[in-house]
Amino acid sequence: MRGDSASTAAAGALPRGLGSVLAGGQAWIRRLFVEPERPTVAVEVRRRAVGLVRLVREGRRYALGTAAALELPPGTVELSMTQPNVADPAALRNALRSVLQRAGFAGGGRVCLVLPDPVARIALVPAAEVKGKGRADVEEMIRFRLRKAVPFDVRDARVGFVRLGSRSEDPLLVAAVYRPVLLGYEEVCVSLGLQPGIVELSGLSVLAAATAGGNGSGDRLVVNWDDGYVSLFLLRGEQLALVRTLTGETATSPEQVARELTNTDIYYRERLGGEGLAEVVVRSALLPAAEASALVGEALGVPARPLDAWGGLSGEYGPVAHALAGAAAAAARRAA
Repeated sequence: MRGDSASTAAAGALPRGLGSVLAGGQAWIRRLFVEPERPTVAVEVRRRAVGLVRLVREGRRYALGTAAALELPPGTVELSMTQPNVADPAALRNALRSVLQRAGFAGGGRVCLVLPDPVARIALVPAAEVKGKGRADVEEMIRFRLRKAVPFDVRDARVGFVRLGSRSEDPLLVAAVYRPVLLGYEEVCVSLGLQPGIVELSGLSVLAAATAGGNGSGDRLVVNWDDGYVSLFLLRGEQLALVRTLTGETATSPEQVARELTNTDIYYRERLGGEGLAEVVVRSALLPAAEASALVGEALGVPARPLDAWGGLSGEYGPVAHALAGAAAAAARRAA
């Protein structure tokens, strides 16, 4: 079955910690968001694995303390925007407990919870459509605006939003997640003494890592390819112009992914007036990073480089580098 969620000029994250997911590389994000203090531990749940990245203090800086991951039994987590994802809470709990033990993190506390991209609906809403006297009024208008755009009852969703600019006419970045979907993940964490103080999408953590330290010039594509989905983030300068999340067979077949990349490039050139990508960055937790980057680069006709989500974190992380890229990127922003 093929799934394709596309949004022009949009970005996504889960409602809790919405303002933090893109902090880092983009100047407009740094200006607009004031982050809560980020946890030193990030837990990433993927379709077939769960992992953790933990930071430790080294003088005035943070460094990688431990990184651990463990495969999940088949069927433990199934990605969906409309149905609870955690089909076997006991299996996920046992695996996460083992990861915590391997990482030497048994005390519980606040964590950043990183989830797969397909769990949330994202949108960019024009300011003119959500004018209100206060935050509650604006949220109610957003829910009304999203009622036909989400495949679930928006009244039973957690909705987060933030204005992408300082002017009243600037659009709102909106994310909506079906409550039963999010609660399934959170309840497993809470049962082990973990408090998901910030919840993020893997793709947006990856996007922040890929654009950190960039100058914002030129058009760029960031690819987040994981088991069950592939997300494409197109930036034009400092503005996010296109987001696509593909699921099902389209995301697992290299040939189909290459075809969708080519279609995205055609759309970028013909509909958005693009003149060519200046940079392509790939995170792949499905194929080896070098293989995935070569495939992406060939499809686009532009060299693609594997993501380094661990920039700024000293330590040895070896084979989990791309499997835990979302958690690493989320943790690295605390180190920064």
